[in-house]
Amino acid sequence: MENTLTLEQMLEMQKVLDARIIKEKGLEGVDLLPSTILALQVEIGELANEWRGFKHWSKNQKPRTRAVRNLGVDDIGVERGEAYNPLLEEYVDCLHFFLSIARQLNLTPDDLYCYDECVDGETSVLFTEILHQVGAIIGDKFLANPMENFDMHRKHFFKGALYAFYALGEQRLGFTFEQIAEAYTAKNKVNHDRQSNGY
Repeated sequence: MENTLTLEQMLEMQKVLDARIIKEKGLEGVDLLPSTILALQVEIGELANEWRGFKHWSKNQKPRTRAVRNLGVDDIGVERGEAYNPLLEEYVDCLHFFLSIARQLNLTPDDLYCYDECVDGETSVLFTEILHQVGAIIGDKFLANPMENFDMHRKHFFKGALYAFYALGEQRLGFTFEQIAEAYTAKNKVNHDRQSNGY
């Protein structure tokens, strides 16, 4: 795919979306990190639900990678009958919140790159590790004094959670960076459309 977005470009797109939401919702000066962390944790759960591999009680443990949209309250900017990949869509929903957290922590685009190494362990364990590392970003000490141990929290973010998230997407769920970038762009547009329509 030509002209694939870079992480730097996606971070800039996220900054624009976040700034729009903050302005239009009157959230200037509000600490949004705790709610953004919770939103990311919810999205990670939704991603795991579409992956389905942890559902040992179910006969259907295959990832949901193809569905057709029915219009619902959250489907502003999409068309009825449109085919989509629910697993990839949930992954880029998580990416939106990861990038929003990076913006709130004043990370640079260089902070978003991780080493290209394999991650050991079962996919279920990787999901749990991501949730653990995301939660560690805003433990009690961090919420009480965000600048205290800032480097440690940064490490939890991009050496722990973000690294594991990249590995999950590429090594376990089988997404290419090009697929992720294309899906991120499409979902970013949907998120702007939602804001334009009073979401």
